[in-house]
Amino acid sequence: MLVNEMLLKALSAYNDSRERSQQKQIGVSQLGGCRRQVWYQLQDTAKTNDTLKLPALMGTGIHKMIEEALLLDVKQNWAEYLIEMEVEYSGLKGHIDLYIPEIGAVIDWKTTKLKNLDYFPSKQQRWQVHTYAYLLEKNGHNPKTVTLVAIPRDGDERQIKIHTEEYSEDIAAEAWAWYQDIQQRNEVPEPERYAAQFCKFYCPYYGENCGGKGKEVTQETITDKEIITAVERYVILSEEIKEREAQKDGIKVALENVNGVTPNGLKVAWSQIAGRSSIDEEAVKAVMGEVPKKQGEPQMRLTIK
Repeated sequence: MLVNEMLLKALSAYNDSRERSQQKQIGVSQLGGCRRQVWYQLQDTAKTNDTLKLPALMGTGIHKMIEEALLLDVKQNWAEYLIEMEVEYSGLKGHIDLYIPEIGAVIDWKTTKLKNLDYFPSKQQRWQVHTYAYLLEKNGHNPKTVTLVAIPRDGDERQIKIHTEEYSEDIAAEAWAWYQDIQQRNEVPEPERYAAQFCKFYCPYYGENCGGKGKEVTQETITDKEIITAVERYVILSEEIKEREAQKDGIKVALENVNGVTPNGLKVAWSQIAGRSSIDEEAVKAVMGEVPKKQGEPQMRLTIK
């Protein structure tokens, strides 16, 4: 057995043994995700796909380390706080990362990538943490604020991002309505993710039950304010990148034949690099009659006009 196979097998077995992995109820973290996937879980549908697990396992490891660190720290800095607290109401179960009853603070750790910090917190993440507070309220507690803490797996302490706001029952109600809508459906919802890019890697029901979205994209009216803001920002950034690239090319022309060091230590140097080497397809065809090609994995391309 290869070392990577041994490692992943051990990690997967550990993850499968955890109570959360064996939980059949819908978890708060699934609110706002794929309706089709949640519907299948509510129907107790058999899973058909062995998904990629490493990102989730890394998140689990970071959560576990934080839990152990806080347990060591509890007597020194806080009067009381509750860690990994399980709450349940009307068939929905949640595990709250950290709750501080003294100030009514609900805190949820989120592991992410640096590139995703610009869009933190997402609507789904806000739904989750407000729903945790809602479940606490239904279990006799008095939550006042909710906090999301983004911990970048590919960053350091300087990139940790924190978002805090007052608890809103209205936001929790939005998430609850989303969940109840799926509960009441008699037919499976349409796929919401694209098969090649996401489903076959991360959805446990991909295959016999669901093939994900196909190539055809239906044009829908986008009403979500956060999505509209993201689209508009993407367009603005794209134009800024084009403008900056043009400015960079202009400066490059001004620096032709310049070599030296600026007073603040910036080195300017030109050097010749080899041209890109590629296969001469015509020459190969002349010898072999054809050029064998290897097809790579399909990629999704975003176009905003």
